[in-house]
Amino acid sequence: MSKSIALITVHGMGDHQRSYHEPFETRIRETLGEAVWQSVVFRSVYYQDILQKQQDAIFDRMEPHVRWKQLRKFLLFGFSDAASLEAGKEKNGSPYVMTQERIRQALDEAFDEAGGVAIPVVILAHSLGCQVVSNYIWDADPRKPASVGIWTQASAGLPDGSPRDTFRRLRTLRRLSTTGCNIPIFVAGHAAIDAITRPNEGFTWHNLYDVDDALGWPLKPLSKSYEDLVEDIPVRAGNRIIGWLLKSWNPLSHGEYWTNRAVLEDVAEAVI
Repeated sequence: MSKSIALITVHGMGDHQRSYHEPFETRIRETLGEAVWQSVVFRSVYYQDILQKQQDAIFDRMEPHVRWKQLRKFLLFGFSDAASLEAGKEKNGSPYVMTQERIRQALDEAFDEAGGVAIPVVILAHSLGCQVVSNYIWDADPRKPASVGIWTQASAGLPDGSPRDTFRRLRTLRRLSTTGCNIPIFVAGHAAIDAITRPNEGFTWHNLYDVDDALGWPLKPLSKSYEDLVEDIPVRAGNRIIGWLLKSWNPLSHGEYWTNRAVLEDVAEAVI
């Protein structure tokens, strides 16, 4: 069956496994049904291994000297991810550039599986992954001069505006669904706060957040450009009775979005 849409996931901060996407993939496949799923190219972006070896080494050195070790590990890994991925934007080999290369690789694989056609794309990004994707779209915008990230590098002879170039630059992005988004943490200190420019007329950005998730924020209040571009959708992140009792009403809800019914329905709506 021909592929008519690409679905890409991007994980957030913390010590994620390469298989992080599997619970979501199983649930979205069930939600869509096999007939629709056969038309979907699915890819997951994984970048944690770029950072984790160094983070583990630092924690091992610190562990004998501290208490609250699990909390400290969460904070060290999570905020180290955020700091590392915002540094060295213009340097080849930096975590920022290497992570963008992982996104480009996933898009190239999806493009090839779709038969070399720039099909519509749906992205589900979580937590820090929301900032990562937003940066990628910002940097990839052909209407802006390339100053940082992979777009300052040669495109190996790839013609501007070709189907692969269009797909790589996410000009066919239909829906960006963000969950537990912490973009406000990265931009709150800036006097001017601008959202990405809409990549096409049909693009929509749905930001799903739990009001009790201290790491997940609404985006519309950030600025006029975010207000015009984003639809904020409050959700209860825990979607099972036990999960709701333990997590949906407190900050632990940050990790509960991947199999949340509202998130699944939002992505399914965009795919169909």
